[in-house]
Amino acid sequence: MSEFKISENLNLPREAVTWVISYLAKRGAGKTYCSSVQAEEMLKQNIPIVVVDGMGIWWGLRVNRDGSGQGLPIVVFGGEHADLPLVPEKAAEMAKAIVDSNISCVLDLSTFSKYMVKKILVPFLNELYRLNRAERHVFIEESDMWAPQKPIGTEEQLCLSAVDNFVRRGGNHNLGCTLITQRSAVLNKDILTQSDCLVILRTLAPQDKKAIQGWVEEQTDEDKRKLKEWYDSLKSLENGEGWVWHPEKPTIYQKVKFRQRETFHATREFIRSPQAGKIVLMDVDDFIQKFKRVFEPKPIEQAKPTPIEMPIGQIVKREPPKLCLKCGLPTDLCMCKEKEQEEKRIRIQETEQHNLVLVNQTLPNIRLQQFKPTLNLSVETLNEPTTPLGKAIVILVNGSRPDRWTGNKIKEEVRNHGWNDEGVDEVVNLLIRWEILKRQSNNYLYFFRKRIEVVENNGRMMVN
Repeated sequence: MSEFKISENLNLPREAVTWVISYLAKRGAGKTYCSSVQAEEMLKQNIPIVVVDGMGIWWGLRVNRDGSGQGLPIVVFGGEHADLPLVPEKAAEMAKAIVDSNISCVLDLSTFSKYMVKKILVPFLNELYRLNRAERHVFIEESDMWAPQKPIGTEEQLCLSAVDNFVRRGGNHNLGCTLITQRSAVLNKDILTQSDCLVILRTLAPQDKKAIQGWVEEQTDEDKRKLKEWYDSLKSLENGEGWVWHPEKPTIYQKVKFRQRETFHATREFIRSPQAGKIVLMDVDDFIQKFKRVFEPKPIEQAKPTPIEMPIGQIVKREPPKLCLKCGLPTDLCMCKEKEQEEKRIRIQETEQHNLVLVNQTLPNIRLQQFKPTLNLSVETLNEPTTPLGKAIVILVNGSRPDRWTGNKIKEEVRNHGWNDEGVDEVVNLLIRWEILKRQSNNYLYFFRKRIEVVENNGRMMVN
């Protein structure tokens, strides 16, 4: 089985593809450089990767080390070196096409605002998680920005929820994840504690050391005095030097010097230099066309209808259907006449047999057209829910499995958001009566997302 050679004295096992790996270091210590070495190893073994790049530097995987030749085959979406545009409104469709075409790619988000990046990541990660089945590894640069310890506002909460679900449950869909951050203290602790493996490079801030300490002391019974000495030693690590710690089998606890990159490292100094405009990226047109064939399939040509030859001067006039004045249905569907005749027959029968207590009454067949209710909510209700109904809807809309809800699960998620769950039971019963929630044969509740409409800027936007 192949391994990933990240240094002269350490190979990561092949199963690391589906691990959650966290690179923790201060700025400039080499966390992006070292994680790129890991990405190179995976690309060389034809393991598809996705890079969420908020810095605009991972395109360097496409160029060799000195910037003069070809690197590795990976498609860049967005940014200054884009092969294809990154369209925020089509983030979910992009994720589907990436899975279907099985390409490796970089999502260069450096030209978007933080608000827009969150709008892109939520549907992208949710759809990638939902559809992926083959092995794939996702690198999330500056992960503390998209999964903060203290989310502010609805957009940050939704983004945190998407990253949290991806990290916690991605392994079930053969998804691995590498988190890269210079602020261990700011990255959400519920996510950091899910790491299978830590790669700890030079770290100085006491808060960041404390975050590392929380993970380490959960994994080992080592003497705390020795651990304190080890924490203090982190400040003396050189660039590209770090501790790799995987406490489970295969056990790894090793100080390593990462090997040199084989592809181009786009440093801040380089980006500002005149040479930046002379870089030529590797040709990946085959991969681009493969993606386009899935993302933008050619429309199927419809057979043209054969024209009907009519005699000259003959006009075919279609009369509108006649409607019943009582029920408003077309007369060929209306049951009013049959109903009147049946009622008349019953009245005659009752008159003739007035001395009988029991009347045999035959009811007509009645056709009913059922209209499913739709719940209209304002954007403000979803952004800052204050009622039990608003809280429940936010939980349901952001859920990844519409067919696996229970009343207790909804209340649990409400409490996980820090909200009071009072009144949620009544809301769940109300949504069942409205058929926005429907009980299935396995006793789970199914959530019909399309029956929720959000009113925004005097228009309507379906929440999917």
